[in-house]
Amino acid sequence: GDIDRVGRNRYCVSDSRKTYHFPHSEFAVSVANEIVDAHPYLDFRIFELVQLNEFVNHLIAHNIVFVSVEGGLEEDVFNTLWERHKGSILLKPDVEELFRYMNEDMAVIIKLPTESPKGIDVFWDTRREKMLVDVAVDKLLRKIVYSGEYPTIYQDAFSKYVIDKSVMVRYARRRGALVKYREFLINEAGLNQGDLGI
Repeated sequence: GDIDRVGRNRYCVSDSRKTYHFPHSEFAVSVANEIVDAHPYLDFRIFELVQLNEFVNHLIAHNIVFVSVEGGLEEDVFNTLWERHKGSILLKPDVEELFRYMNEDMAVIIKLPTESPKGIDVFWDTRREKMLVDVAVDKLLRKIVYSGEYPTIYQDAFSKYVIDKSVMVRYARRRGALVKYREFLINEAGLNQGDLGI
């Protein structure tokens, strides 16, 4: 823990910034376990909307567990989870559907972009770098997260936590959104180009 990775072949001595870890809810962990049991070789990630509560001024009351699944297998995972979670699981909803059927502890199954970074503790955990890119460029998340919170989310994330910029850039590029993401960080999140290093 004395040295942190901040990019490809780039390390720094640990300072006041820390490595990001989020203790997932029981619901999220149970969903992950159900998927692993039924589909042991499936690649997926889990992101909980309440993970943003650490950074926003207006706390998110209703948790949504986003389950990003390998392309083409979303329906299989939906069918696996449907047995135990009827009424609290949606398959690739649009914004209107999401808000119409939203309830406490619901799971939303969406497509996982290829080469998404794996979690540090468990593979299905969503890394901070992926989360930051997704909040900025994902159409569904852009409608859920209030734009007035962007500066707080991103400035706090970059100042409090170690960010592996190589992982973040590679993922944003893989999503075909690197230019859009860089512009977002400067124009909407209020970060300086010099501080980004991307």
